[in-house]
Amino acid sequence: MEAYSLTEIVVVIAVAVIAGVVHGIFGLGYPLIATPLLALVTDVKTAILLTLAPNIAVNAWSMLRGGNWGASLGRFWHVAAWMLAGSVLGTLLLVWLDPNPFRLLLALTVVFYLVSDHISRLDFSIIRRHPTRSGSVAGLTGGLLGGTVNVGGPVLMIYFLEMRVAPLVVVQAMNLAFLVGKGAQAATFSMLGMIGVPLLLLSIPVAILALAGLRAGMWIRERVSADAYRSWLRGALWVLSGMLVVQFLLHLGG
Repeated sequence: MEAYSLTEIVVVIAVAVIAGVVHGIFGLGYPLIATPLLALVTDVKTAILLTLAPNIAVNAWSMLRGGNWGASLGRFWHVAAWMLAGSVLGTLLLVWLDPNPFRLLLALTVVFYLVSDHISRLDFSIIRRHPTRSGSVAGLTGGLLGGTVNVGGPVLMIYFLEMRVAPLVVVQAMNLAFLVGKGAQAATFSMLGMIGVPLLLLSIPVAILALAGLRAGMWIRERVSADAYRSWLRGALWVLSGMLVVQFLLHLGG
């Protein structure tokens, strides 16, 4: 791996902290924020590799922190299991197909959900009536999109918003799913010989900075009510859908 310039190092540090704060507030978002920003100063492959260690670190901490995590994970472990399967399928599709259209598909799905309250006849209460089946669909779809465009979180956000569980449970369950998916991705990169000592040496301090940002974001999240948190999640979904559309347009014809 080539040496980084001072500017690149400063950008990597700033991105790690910012993405960590966002992840701490919403319980997800590290790769969506960090990958495109890091790609501005390095190539996309290196940007993805640089997000692996800090992303796994913030996922693990988010999942285990807060107490009673065993109950949360025991209730929603099937979501993570299906996300693993979806990640494998998504990785294969990434090899065979252009992933860019999946960005637009995900953005449209999120917007459709957000405006569903204003469309009569649409009823997402089926998620609460069939939590296991709908959780399996959410996990599989999230893994599929995570494998193709590295963004599977919004699908899980929709599922947990409709389940109306406590913010802590949302964060713990989602991060279990993310941890499983990222772990599989890291294992695949390792088998391909793409993770070496230089990358690890660079990733460790970046992961520490990401955890510092994560803690700051958690401090913010702990001081808002459950209703306010769900409102913030809906706002985050609007922002994420907009970013996905921008990414789709930037990569259109690329």
